Amino acid sequence: MYLQQEISQQSLHKQKDRRSHCTTTESDRRDVVENLTAIVSEAPNPQSRGSTVVEDCKERKQNRVKMLTDEVAQVQEVRYCLKTLREQMAARQNNNNNNKIPSNGFKVDVLVSKANGSNGLVNGSHSKHQGQEDDESTLALREVTKHLYARLQEMERRHQEEKERLQAENIEHQRRFLEGQKAETKAEEQGKKVEEMQKLMRGLELENATLREKLAANEAELEKLRGLKKTDSEDRSEQLKKELATLKDKNHNLDDMLKSQQRKVRNMIEQVQNSRTIMEQRDRLIGDLKERVAFLEAENREYHDRMEFYLGNQVSKPYNSDTGSKVVYSKPLMPTSPGNKSMPFIKVVEIKS
Repeated sequence: MYLQQEISQQSLHKQKDRRSHCTTTESDRRDVVENLTAIVSEAPNPQSRGSTVVEDCKERKQNRVKMLTDEVAQVQEVRYCLKTLREQMAARQNNNNNNKIPSNGFKVDVLVSKANGSNGLVNGSHSKHQGQEDDESTLALREVTKHLYARLQEMERRHQEEKERLQAENIEHQRRFLEGQKAETKAEEQGKKVEEMQKLMRGLELENATLREKLAANEAELEKLRGLKKTDSEDRSEQLKKELATLKDKNHNLDDMLKSQQRKVRNMIEQVQNSRTIMEQRDRLIGDLKERVAFLEAENREYHDRMEFYLGNQVSKPYNSDTGSKVVYSKPLMPTSPGNKSMPFIKVVEIKS
């Protein structure tokens, strides 16, 4: 009864510690997700937004790796407990068959004298009853260990499937993130090209205005020369006509170039708008994927809580030993992975009959 009460109290403490730890980790993850969403929404330019998405992916990857290492440590602890239970079962079976204690090597000699025949019969019946109780307890322990081992294999299989699924999602997120970065760089390049085209258009407009001023001045000068005598201004008029023709050709060419540049700038602006719409669609897709990842992480935590609850409720039946039995408690198991995470205190009970 004392062992049963102690084991039940230990399982309750373990469940409380794990639930408190799960709530704290869940609140921390929610805070991290809120901070990341605030940073992404307040990002002033595409480069800072890309850096925040990279940090978000790295942090989620680190959290997943930490969760996987913690789960591996817990699985190792459960395996250690099963190993100790098997050793105890084997030792008790050997004790029932050979009347020995293999841990310390002492023998128990039962002396049955002819003079004390009645005492010998009583001791024999007591040892027979004790052997039946030992057989029942060993059978119960075997059933519990079989059930725990089956549950452990099932949880390991689920854990491996969840790990593979998360790795595939991580690869998909990285691929989408790289595509978004490429689109952002392409949009930046197109924006630079648009700025260069606008500068070139402004220069062409200034040159066109100066050419028009020159054309107007030449036309005015030509009108003045027409008023003069034809003999005096014939050479000058021909020269001015040639200059006027060349200026008209230049003006026509500049108008064509200006129209072509305007068409190019219009196409560039349409491409930039299309790239912006694509980036907004990808941002919405990334937000949907983040919500899906958060939902899957919550579902994963629920599975882990169920596993811990099932493993915590599987307690073996108490073993009623005689007055000469000893109870030895093992040391608390330390976590294999570094960190400040509080691991559950597992107490292994070894009963010496």
